[in-house]
Order: sequence, then structure tokens, then C-alpha cells
Amino acid sequence: MPASSSPLQDLRDVHLPDPISLWPPALGWWIVFGLMVAGVIVFIWMRAYRYRTKARRLAMAELGAVKQHYKIHKNDQWVVQRLSEITRRYAMANFPRTEVAGLVGSSWLGFLDRTGGTNQFTEGVGHVLSSGPYQPRSLVPAADLLPLVERWIQHVSPPTRRNTA
Repeated sequence: MPASSSPLQDLRDVHLPDPISLWPPALGWWIVFGLMVAGVIVFIWMRAYRYRTKARRLAMAELGAVKQHYKIHKNDQWVVQRLSEITRRYAMANFPRTEVAGLVGSSWLGFLDRTGGTNQFTEGVGHVLSSGPYQPRSLVPAADLLPLVERWIQHVSPPTRRNTA
């Protein structure tokens, strides 16, 4: 064994590990990213849904105010006029103007039946919506008409891209 050789000469220098790579991320970052994407998608969907159902919420709120007024005043003619306005405005909000704006009389009642999935507008108490708002007094008690209009508002679909163009 040579005397000049030192045992420390055979040692190698300290090797540092490779630096930590940013790609691919750890599993936890994938989960965080996935939750963020899902959250954005749910947020966008909720905003779109709220936008599509805004007319329904407003119509139902107005219908609630009409019900409250009817409980206090029992004025059938006033309620028929308000229900006629509410149904007309709600239809204008949900269907193309060209399809709804010119409807009067039996064609208006047929439209309400067709979109509401009922026959109560042409054959039932709903017939009063065609000429009742223009009469001096209502021929049908508003208590019978209120549930029909409420069901119609809840049944009519909110607008889609197809029928808002």
C-alpha cells in the first residue's frame, strides 16, 4: 500500500439531488385543479339557470302579490286583468315575439293550452283571459283562475337558445 495515498483521496464529492420539477404536479395539485374547474362549471351553469328562470321568478312574485291583494279586496275583475297581463308578459319573455305578440281570442287561449299542456284555457275557467279583462265585471271567480295561471307559469319552460333567437 503506498504511503502517500490518503484514504480521503478516494472519497467523491457530495452529489446534490436533481432539483424538484414543476411538472408533473403532485396528486394534491391535480385534485385542487379539478375542484377549481368543477367549481367554475357549476358557477357558470348556475348563472345561466338563474338568467333563464328570471322571468318565472318575477312572474311568480307578481302572482303572489296578486293573490295577497285578492285576499284583502276580493276584486275578481282586477285579478282577471292582472292575470291577463302576467300571462301575456311571461309568454313574451319565453317565446319569440313573432309567435306571441299577435295572438288574441281563441288563438291566444289555444297557445296557452298548447304551451301549458292543458285544455283549461279553451274549455275551462281560463277562457275568461281572452275577453274578461275588457268586461265591466268578471264572469269567473278569480279563486278558480289563480291556480290555473300558476300551473301554467310553472309548466312553461324557460327560454332556450332555440327559442330566444
